[in-house]
Amino acid sequence: MSKKKIEKYKDLGNRLYYIIRILNSTVRWKKVVHESIKNDDANIYAFWHQKIFFPTVNLHHVKKKTTLVSPSRDGEMLQSILNKFGYEVIRGSSRDNNVKSLVVMIKALKEGFSLGFACDGPLGPIFEVKPGIIYMAQKTGAKIIPVGGAFKWKFQFEKAWDKFQLPLPFTKGIFYLGEPIEIPKDGNVDDFLKVIDDAINNANKKAEELL
Repeated sequence: MSKKKIEKYKDLGNRLYYIIRILNSTVRWKKVVHESIKNDDANIYAFWHQKIFFPTVNLHHVKKKTTLVSPSRDGEMLQSILNKFGYEVIRGSSRDNNVKSLVVMIKALKEGFSLGFACDGPLGPIFEVKPGIIYMAQKTGAKIIPVGGAFKWKFQFEKAWDKFQLPLPFTKGIFYLGEPIEIPKDGNVDDFLKVIDDAINNANKKAEELL
C-alpha cells in the first residue's frame, strides 16, 4: 500500500475517532467491575468482535494497554482510532503469521501491558474462542477477564460476519468485567476454550440483565 493511501486511511481514522468520542459522550454508562480485578496487573481482556466498541471506549482506567490490529488498510484506520484511546497497537494477524503475532503479544504482556483481545477473530466463526488466548495466558500467567456489554438502543450490522454493535445516541450502556480466570500451565486447552467461551457469554448475559 502506498504512503499516500496509508495517510488517507489514517486521516479517516482520525475523523472517525472524533465521531466516536461525540457519540460515546451521549451514552449513559454503568460500569460493573469484579472486585478482584487489579488494574495494575497485565490482564487479557477477552470479548467478542461484536462488542469491540465497549472495551475500546471503557478501558481508560488501564494505563498500559495494547491490542492486535491487522496490517490491512482498515488496520491503518483502526490504529489511528485506538492510539487516541490510549492503546499501543501491535500490527499483525492472528490468521497469517499467527505464531509471530502471538510472540509479540506475549512479549507485551511480560512487559506489563494489558491486552484487549477479540477471541473470535479475525473472521470468525462468530462467538467461538480461538486457542491463542489460552496459550498466551499459560505462557505469561496473565489472567483472562471476560468482557461483556449491552446497549438499550443500538444499531447492529446484520450483514457483517461479526454482527458489530454501535450505540444509538443517548442510549444506556452497560460495561461488564467478570471474574478473572487463571489458566494453569498444564491446563487442557480444549477444556479452557469452553470455560472462556462460557465466561464471555455470561458477561454479556449479565450486562443485558442489568439494562
